[in-house]
Amino acid sequence: MAEIPPEERDALLATEAQQVMNEYQTEIVNGSISRMRIYLSITIDKHYVLGIDYSNYPASPPMLTLQEAVKKVVGDPSNFDIIKNWNAENPPHIAEIIREIEGKLYEDNKYWEQERIMSGEFDTKKVAGTSNKFKIRIMTYGLKEYPFIIILRDPPNPPEFELSPEIEQMVGPLENISIYKEWDASTNPIIDLLREISWKIDKHSRLGFEIELLENALKNVTYDPATRKIAAEVKGALKTSDVIFKFAVDIPEDYPASRPSISLLSKVEDDNLAKQMHDSVGNMLELWSPFNFLIDLFNSISKTIFKASVMVCIVCHSLECPICGQSISALEGEESCTATCPHCQKPYHAHCWQKNIESIGKCAYCLRPPPPRAGPPPVTSPPDESSGGEEPDIS
Repeated sequence: MAEIPPEERDALLATEAQQVMNEYQTEIVNGSISRMRIYLSITIDKHYVLGIDYSNYPASPPMLTLQEAVKKVVGDPSNFDIIKNWNAENPPHIAEIIREIEGKLYEDNKYWEQERIMSGEFDTKKVAGTSNKFKIRIMTYGLKEYPFIIILRDPPNPPEFELSPEIEQMVGPLENISIYKEWDASTNPIIDLLREISWKIDKHSRLGFEIELLENALKNVTYDPATRKIAAEVKGALKTSDVIFKFAVDIPEDYPASRPSISLLSKVEDDNLAKQMHDSVGNMLELWSPFNFLIDLFNSISKTIFKASVMVCIVCHSLECPICGQSISALEGEESCTATCPHCQKPYHAHCWQKNIESIGKCAYCLRPPPPRAGPPPVTSPPDESSGGEEPDIS
């Protein structure tokens, strides 16, 4: 390339500088029109500064100084085709190089608004090396996580998804979701679509979580996905014998928004108990909300059965012990004051049994004396507060 006369070269540099200044916010460095800082605003909160020195233009490409954040996106500028294929006889304009950098930054931040919206409600992380792929993690019942990939596309196209087989089964075909089927990019419905997917995942995972709760608390719990029916058994004690109550629960399609229906399959001889269980379940279902759980229903049933199975003391005819105040029977994990006759199995408070044996030496019901060491060990009665504590010294 023939050397350009100084006055022509100055005019060429001035022309390039003017073109850059017409398109970008710039700052001349050290009074030289061939050395500039260029300010790029890509989004409302992402701004970058480029340093450029094209003093040797057009003989050689300009020297670029890039921030680390810019380098991560655009890479090494020397690898740009526009620079690798530099032709001093027909050089590209300096503004073209800046446009290429700006274009890469815009592409990387193209979906910034959608990312901001998604991350405001969901655990969102951009997939490394991409501008439009994001990993979404949905936390649901039992602190279980369901991750999937969403791939954003240019309008008017809806996003694409990479879903695991488990999530696909929960969500079903995306085409069945009205927001996706009738995609309108102008309304920016990304967040609504994610909410719909999250709701479907919650809906399915909640039922699995509830079944686990039932399995931990009840007997022989089974679930048939085809009929959406749960079978479970509740154990109770009536008149000193164990009884198994079998139940069936029908789960509606829009559960838990709609209440389940529960049926007692076992025959209950005690009409009063049957009515109490029916009323207990009916009251809970009448007040049903999506915040209720199936285990709440069965807990209510268990308490009803327990209350029906409680028998009073044969001596004091009361549920609470007149000495210690504890119940003659209690739910598992609770304290009780209880004893039974080894012959007739009639219930006593432990304190009442002790006093009865001390008084008449036999069961108040069957009138049979207990065998040696029968019944609970001696129980110390509470001190009489009216005595004033220790006996007075009368010596």
